[in-house]
Amino acid sequence: MTTPSVSVRLLGDIPSKLWGLDLAEWQRRAWVKASAAGVDNANGRLLLGTEWVLSPSLQRNLLARPGAALLAPATEGKGEQLVAVHLPEGAAADAVLPLFGTPHVLRAALVDAGLEPGDMHDLADAYNKSLRKREVPYALSMRTEPAIEIERILFKGSYKGVTDLVTKYAWPIPAFHATRFCAWLRISPNTVTTASLGFVILAFWLFWTGQWAAGIAAAWMMTFLDTVDGKLARTTMTYSSWGNIYDHGIDLIHPPFWYWAIFVGLGVTGPHNVPPEWLSGSLIVILAGYVLSRIEEGLFIRLFGFHIHVWQPVDSFVREITARRNPNMVIFMLAVIAGQPAWGFVLVAAWTAACLIFHGVRLLQAKIQPAKPVSWLEG
Repeated sequence: MTTPSVSVRLLGDIPSKLWGLDLAEWQRRAWVKASAAGVDNANGRLLLGTEWVLSPSLQRNLLARPGAALLAPATEGKGEQLVAVHLPEGAAADAVLPLFGTPHVLRAALVDAGLEPGDMHDLADAYNKSLRKREVPYALSMRTEPAIEIERILFKGSYKGVTDLVTKYAWPIPAFHATRFCAWLRISPNTVTTASLGFVILAFWLFWTGQWAAGIAAAWMMTFLDTVDGKLARTTMTYSSWGNIYDHGIDLIHPPFWYWAIFVGLGVTGPHNVPPEWLSGSLIVILAGYVLSRIEEGLFIRLFGFHIHVWQPVDSFVREITARRNPNMVIFMLAVIAGQPAWGFVLVAAWTAACLIFHGVRLLQAKIQPAKPVSWLEG
């Protein structure tokens, strides 16, 4: 359990920036988000070389373990160097401060000082529940690694491991550069979210009037910005409860309105070679399926304490293509390209029904398991 009363003492100074911020300021934000009391360079109990950028699980576990000493491979490739120390209650910093400046530190010397030395694998958790993925811990030095490479690792660390195929495969490279651009310009994540809301409204109007190509372009821009805002918040340590509600509230509410607008747009651009009752039925299936699929997911979490999409590998794979906004938009876009938007709408409905049945079966299978299910990512 994290100890909120622990302050961090940054050792040394390095004129580098991360995500447009001075390194010391980025470190302050990162440690506060990890539940440190703040940065106190006079009385902090957790001593850290300013140059070292740690993975979140390392930060949390160091804060929670008085006496822990984090080591990393030495720059020369032989032995280990000291990265951080959480001073036990009553211990003086003077005994360990000189060890931060030495290229090689013996674990025996740390044990003699009353510390428990370990590397990042000893002190970090392998599973990130909130981002639904296993993550390799890291302790990166700004003196030896280019800032942009560290930013790439931080950006990758901010990505969900289990998500849809567009977010997972199409957006990472452009989103990285867009996130860096926004960070250096001091554009806030909520500003990006507001821009994405603008594209939600624009796509709705374009779909409503049957302007398929422009509507799809606006929709993809929205989904791209929806990726950027979260990554910007996590990499610049500016995420907040309000930002989470604002972002995810938009994500949750807008898809049914898009489907409704597409249905109306099909009436504007008709007639089509699809019976009108099929289109009406498809709208009902899509809207009902959207609500029921969310209920399935919420019920699974309530029963078992984790997300249905990380139960077993098949569930994580299906999450990439399940009938959520982005995969559905891929189906509709391909149908528009083929000149059959109405059939695309019907296909979205069919896929929604198929995915709803699949997840319902998985929920039932989990319920009748003899032992309580656990996520395969925790194994």
